Amino acid sequence: MKRFSWTSVVVFALAAFALGCIDLDPLPDKPDASGDTDIDSDTDSDSDADTDGDGDSDSDSDTDTDTDVDSDMDTDSDTDTESSTDDGCSASGNWYDVATGLCWQNPPSIGAFSWDESLSHCDGLSIGGYDDWRLPMIQELVSLIRGCLDGLETGDLSTSACGVTDPECLGDECDDSDCGSCDYWGGPDDDPDGCYWDTGLTGTCGTYWSSSPLADSTTFAWYVHFPQGHVYVNSEWSDGYARCVRGGP
Repeated sequence: MKRFSWTSVVVFALAAFALGCIDLDPLPDKPDASGDTDIDSDTDSDSDADTDGDGDSDSDSDTDTDTDVDSDMDTDSDTDTESSTDDGCSASGNWYDVATGLCWQNPPSIGAFSWDESLSHCDGLSIGGYDDWRLPMIQELVSLIRGCLDGLETGDLSTSACGVTDPECLGDECDDSDCGSCDYWGGPDDDPDGCYWDTGLTGTCGTYWSSSPLADSTTFAWYVHFPQGHVYVNSEWSDGYARCVRGGP
């Protein structure tokens, strides 16, 4: 057996150190005094904020929701309210009064009738596909008077203020001054015949029956005498003209 020699160990260690086989400094380098640790994390967040001072943040969120609801409500209820039309009155050759909404036979039937005959005539009338014609009430017939107000000629299309109404007031006491007559043939200036009615009306300018009887009488009924714009009563067997109407009550 060979004896252990410390001299050999020392020689071997020196040889290994010279060859770099043993790292006698395993600890990491200490940072220098300048603090330059040089970590170099290089996170590269690249938020693309573009903070170049011109306000152009260019966040480019590009949400592009594009809801495009397109509910296509198309409210176009198309109610087509007939209140603003004449319900085919003018198309059938008759006259529509915008103020009252009544459709008047125009021209009226040729020939004169007694009061009973006038009632029957209008009840049996069929024009323009409508058969609901009737003899007008006195206030409806009075609404056709133009240019006679309180017994004075106005020369225009002023309407009468006569207080006779069916059924509220049909007695003699209702025949006030507004129902009085004007001068013969002194109607609206635009009417060449001087008849006291709207210039859109045609037919014989004469006495026209209403369907309203005189109160407390079985032999008299109310009429309008258009040559004078006069509202009064006459015996039911007398002759008069009939201009039928439809619409209203």
